[in-house]
Amino acid sequence: MSYLTYVLFIFGLVLITYSANILVKYTENISHDLNISYFFSSLIFIGLATSSPEIFIAILASLNDKSNIAIGNALGSNIANIALVFAITFFFIKISKDHAHNVFSKDVKAFFIYLFLISVLLIPLLSDGQINPIDSVILLITFLFFVVFLKKYIDINNSKTDITHQYGLLKNFLVIIFSISILIIGTQIFLDSSVTIATFFGVPNYVIGLSMTAIGTSIPELAASIQSARRKNIDFIIGNILGSNIFNIVLVLGLVGLVDYNSQSFIGYDEFIRDISMIILTTILLIVIARNYNVYLSRFVGVVLFSGFLIYQYNLY
Repeated sequence: MSYLTYVLFIFGLVLITYSANILVKYTENISHDLNISYFFSSLIFIGLATSSPEIFIAILASLNDKSNIAIGNALGSNIANIALVFAITFFFIKISKDHAHNVFSKDVKAFFIYLFLISVLLIPLLSDGQINPIDSVILLITFLFFVVFLKKYIDINNSKTDITHQYGLLKNFLVIIFSISILIIGTQIFLDSSVTIATFFGVPNYVIGLSMTAIGTSIPELAASIQSARRKNIDFIIGNILGSNIFNIVLVLGLVGLVDYNSQSFIGYDEFIRDISMIILTTILLIVIARNYNVYLSRFVGVVLFSGFLIYQYNLY
């Protein structure tokens, strides 16, 4: 293994950080243009954008009969998004009681519950160790419910119809598309180099999915969350994590069974119990913060989440 692999590893991180900064900035612009709250714009645009590497990997891995990498990546990314990204970012942010009430409103909490329910749904779907076409159809149907549910809370009220405004809106969308492209390229470079490093040290495919690729594809969420924290935009952090985790389950896993419909890749029962338990536990702790926010409780739970993530990663190896 050459030094070029390590150079590409760092270069991929630079591209991810750069594109995440652009993505957050112009998503704010879109929020203003379409009169959508920061939470919902981040849930849709940033959540979907930062899940694009997982979607990309799911398709490639499934096409190459390695759906266990795709499944491990989706599960591991959801764990990393909460126990790594959310824990690190939220630990350093202090929210006033009034702001917390707005951030964790009744509507927002509904999406926390939705995430918990689809996480529990994975128990019967993954109990046989794989995602088959029927499982994929079920997951994609839940995605349609999610879209309908989302539409209920979003009311685009935009009276500006002048050419200048339309040009600005188009420009923002084009920049977001550009940033997503750079994000995907950076993530792919990062993942290729990290998998090369992991394979060099003899790490199994499923563990690579749960660790190296999961953490790698969570780097966009971390970069976007850090940029949001710097801009003191808590709504973006919450929307990013929720949106990304929802898309990882209903879209990423939903694609696996359709692409690799004759999959011969299986997840062991012990691994399934370990990983699904970690997903349920981290999601519950996320809801605990949402329902009972205060500075001390949130930071304590953040420490618990991050410590649990380190222990979990250690046990993988």
